[in-house]
Amino acid sequence: MQSSKADQLVQDYLRRVKLALTNISASRRDDIMEGLIQHITEARSRFSTDDEAEVRTLLDHLGSPDEIAEAAGVHRRPSKMDLWVPWLLLLGAFVFWLGWIAGVVMLWSSRTWRLKDKLLGTLIWPGGLLFPVIIGAMPIVSSSSSCQGNSSSVHCSSPPGVLPKPFGIIIGVVALLAPILTAIHLNRVRRRQDAV
Repeated sequence: MQSSKADQLVQDYLRRVKLALTNISASRRDDIMEGLIQHITEARSRFSTDDEAEVRTLLDHLGSPDEIAEAAGVHRRPSKMDLWVPWLLLLGAFVFWLGWIAGVVMLWSSRTWRLKDKLLGTLIWPGGLLFPVIIGAMPIVSSSSSCQGNSSSVHCSSPPGVLPKPFGIIIGVVALLAPILTAIHLNRVRRRQDAV
């Protein structure tokens, strides 16, 4: 007996594939859908339990609906709003974080970028160039720290919230380059999609 949750997963997957294939001819779309249904049915008949985990694994191996559509020759055209996404992610946090948040929402709602691009754009670095500005505003001390004490006991410390100079420089450079390189990458992906 087939699991209703497994059936629901398959139906949802097929619905999303069909939606992703809207820009090709109906006959070609029907052929692709028929082939997918046949493959899924045959694979599920060989499952020992046909549980949700096995079905998820099967669907993952088939690829995402966007990947299937791309293999079928459907090319996603970036929207005009996608042009702004890299810039909003890079500089938007300077406008009370609203620009960066808008950039993240636009990134995740766009079909131009894949999941890995969306994660990269969101996580490296949140706030874009605002983070390096904050890091740059932190005081950096030289390698020497203040030491107090007598010959038998010496206590050395740095002021709280102060980074040692080498760490501050490294963090500052990484924090500066990461959002810039991420914005360049997202823009290249967008231009590649636009050129197709």
